[in-house]
Amino acid sequence: MCRCVCTCSLAFLIAIHAGAASNGPSAKKPTSGVFAVLRESVKEKDVLPLKDGEALLVHRHRYLKAGDKEPPRYVVVRRRPDVTLDLIGEPRAIKQGGEVMGILLTLQPKAAQTLERLTTAHLDKHVAIVLGGEIVTVHRVRTVIKNGDVQITNCTPGAAAYLLEQLKREWK
Repeated sequence: MCRCVCTCSLAFLIAIHAGAASNGPSAKKPTSGVFAVLRESVKEKDVLPLKDGEALLVHRHRYLKAGDKEPPRYVVVRRRPDVTLDLIGEPRAIKQGGEVMGILLTLQPKAAQTLERLTTAHLDKHVAIVLGGEIVTVHRVRTVIKNGDVQITNCTPGAAAYLLEQLKREWK
């Protein structure tokens, strides 16, 4: 049975830059995977200085519903993913009225165990999905995800299709 990663609205993100040591930014971006959000704020100074092994990304809310506006959020994650996106098969679409409104993923056993530990430790906290060094989505963990069956839901029209396309590229 699939577990929902999030029941709140899905907002897509764009990373402007990655940070490194506390004394300045680095060109090294996090690799693809699921990351615990360590700190976040609308003010960059509130999440600085960065500690060793941390990266700073900017959440630009690229895929909000028409008319919705959110200020950019500064998001601190580790440079290495908490969970790798090691999938058993290709990501699958959840369609509603012909539009992709969600995504189903199945993780390999090791990644599934790691995701279960992460979601247990981060209940009611945020996690970010990073692809190609950029955050593409952030979710609040509402339940522990077991067995590696992940369902990403509540996507705005067009947003889920974009995320599905990115995940399929990563999978290949």
